[in-house]
Amino acid sequence: MEPVVVLILFAVFLGAVSQRVTGMGFGLVSGPFLVLLLDPFSGVVLVNICGIVASGTVFVRTWREAEWGSFWKLSLGALIGTIPGALLAAALPAPPLQILIGLLIIVSLISSMVIGRIGKTMPANFGTKFTTGFLSGTMSAAAGAGGPAVSAYAVLTKWDQRTFAATLQPFLVVGTTSAIIFKAVFDHGAWPQLAAPTWIGIATVLVAGLVGGDWLSKKIDSSTARVVMIVLALGGGIATLVKGLIHLG
Repeated sequence: MEPVVVLILFAVFLGAVSQRVTGMGFGLVSGPFLVLLLDPFSGVVLVNICGIVASGTVFVRTWREAEWGSFWKLSLGALIGTIPGALLAAALPAPPLQILIGLLIIVSLISSMVIGRIGKTMPANFGTKFTTGFLSGTMSAAAGAGGPAVSAYAVLTKWDQRTFAATLQPFLVVGTTSAIIFKAVFDHGAWPQLAAPTWIGIATVLVAGLVGGDWLSKKIDSSTARVVMIVLALGGGIATLVKGLIHLG
């Protein structure tokens, strides 16, 4: 097995573990590394594909606690937001897109951490939910990371963590599915060109990561897992940004 394939499988495994333990983080953890290992086009599509499976699996266990009114408003924004995100990804050459993906991940992570400390709030109405979904959909299509925007919204509206995490899963499925569809429409070469054994390996480690994450979630607290997720995502985002800058130069 080629070293790059091993690294792809490891990145998918880490993302699946993060998704199961924290309720989000597949795109944040796996995304930057898959972009580095593949390219900023097919890497993001692969993140979206795996993200659908990861979120859908978690959703099977949490659907009873989902807040469906908020889900539909957020999803409407996401469906529309993926269009400019996919257009932007299709229009940019690889180095600028790598820079954009790295910056989006770094800024979104730092923003979500800062927002949690400033104590500000905002109303949970249709406008804020639609706008949040729009931003999430744009980031999902452009960078494969739609979670931070919704996470920041949850903090600003003081959304109950259990219902937020449950609602986030079907929302991410809608956002990532929409992102894949529009990226395929606007860029026919975006689909990852991987051999059949690699796809089988990805499916295997994805399941293994979700099962392992289920076990790990009972051993460590969610705050510790979130810190690890943020460190990994920041490291990957910085590496993606640096690679884009080097290739641009």
